[in-house]
Amino acid sequence: MLEPVGALPVIIEDEVLVGGNCGVYEGAVVGRGAVLAAGTILTGSTPVYDLVRDAVYRREPGATPEKTKPLMIPPDAVVVPGSRAVTKGRGKEWGVSLCTPVIIKYRDEKTDQAVRLEEWLR
Repeated sequence: MLEPVGALPVIIEDEVLVGGNCGVYEGAVVGRGAVLAAGTILTGSTPVYDLVRDAVYRREPGATPEKTKPLMIPPDAVVVPGSRAVTKGRGKEWGVSLCTPVIIKYRDEKTDQAVRLEEWLR
């Protein structure tokens, strides 16, 4: 049972590497083989910017809580903490930026070697 009622689950699929000080919260699904770099925070309400595929991933609200689709991180994505500038109002005047996850690449041989080393060190 999920609390509160209607809450979306957190799902982390197989072979995902979660770095230190990461947070994965309600409404986020991390696809198989993804890598979350240290300090990455994923929530259902935070957009994720995919620099490789030129896409933005968001949770998709439904007509009812049961029809809401969670934030989906694609399989093999390498996600790092990033920021985006506030472009309106006081935030723009003050030069404020907000934290947001960014996909910088998808797993390749170099990433696999780093993951194997991390597993070996543990």
